[in-house]
Amino acid sequence: MFIGAAVLQTIGYVAIAIGALLAMIVIHEFGHYLAGRLLGFKILEFSIGFGPAIFKRKGKKNGVVFSIRPFPLGGSCQFLSEDEENDAPDAFNNKAPWKRLIVLFAGAFFNFIAALIIITLIFTFYGQILPTVVNVFSDSPNAGILMEGDAILSVNGKQMNIVMADDFQKAFSEVGESVELKVLRDGKVRKITLTKQDCVLYSYDADTGTYKPDLDENGDEIKGHVFGFNTIIYPQKINFFQALGRSFSFSFFLVGKILAAFGMLITGQIGMENAGGPITTISLMTTAASSGFSVFSYVICLISANLAVMNLMPLPALDGSRMVFCLIEWIFKKPVKKNIEAAIHLGGFFLLIGFAVFADVFRILTVGL
Repeated sequence: MFIGAAVLQTIGYVAIAIGALLAMIVIHEFGHYLAGRLLGFKILEFSIGFGPAIFKRKGKKNGVVFSIRPFPLGGSCQFLSEDEENDAPDAFNNKAPWKRLIVLFAGAFFNFIAALIIITLIFTFYGQILPTVVNVFSDSPNAGILMEGDAILSVNGKQMNIVMADDFQKAFSEVGESVELKVLRDGKVRKITLTKQDCVLYSYDADTGTYKPDLDENGDEIKGHVFGFNTIIYPQKINFFQALGRSFSFSFFLVGKILAAFGMLITGQIGMENAGGPITTISLMTTAASSGFSVFSYVICLISANLAVMNLMPLPALDGSRMVFCLIEWIFKKPVKKNIEAAIHLGGFFLLIGFAVFADVFRILTVGL
């Protein structure tokens, strides 16, 4: 009975993960749809999922077919004549290049807006994960300035964002003998300046639940040239307007992390086992869903930002590649032949699918799911 309950629970987490991923894809495609409608493009069909249609309905006013398909890992907004010639003035390829650029960019833009909204809600109702002071060294010159419970919002004017375990250390790695902090204390933002000094170092003692001085092999206290405090990473609620403002920096921080990881993957600094396709994505989201709403929400933000970034990459079949062709036409006043562009996108599509399958299989064989 317990095994059955566990299986049902896992199935539920998988369903939540797939539903969340599908929602982000639909948001992306809706961005294309809305921009296309506003700019007068002829839209043939808006579909959720892929595979043969299990439900179809045609709009009476606009003639757009709305369909639901059985495999919930995709979706599309199909415009008239995206990859072939057509004389209709509202066909995709007959619209001005700048209009096509807006439509193509709108999908990624909507994903980015979705990430901003989710981040703002997380920061407001759950809290932003921030370094929070739990101990100030007794002989530190900052003992009367920094208080236990202070959450560090920024370091030398740069917003504190935490995604990886070492982000806090990186934020302090470039500071000098003094540092300006913005901290959240009793719900209010305060500016303080800290200075370094030779202080006795303290570490957390799990047995007593307190912070005790570090001792060397002779039992003498160890000193270091530090600001003199210990922190833990802990979620801190902030008001809506602060959350909204901080969501922008955090979103760009996520984008930077994604681009850095992509660059390390290309240069071989990280192995292929760290990449993955849709199966890996669903597996990670399932694990996040089972870890609680807050973790799941952060993962949704990361994947939403990832969808935005990846779709703007100039890779064949992606929006970024189509934008490159629009720019070529705009600059040189002459489009690339549609059969050539279509062949490039089709080849790129199969390459991307092949890479996604390979990445999933490679990850499963090397590290599992």
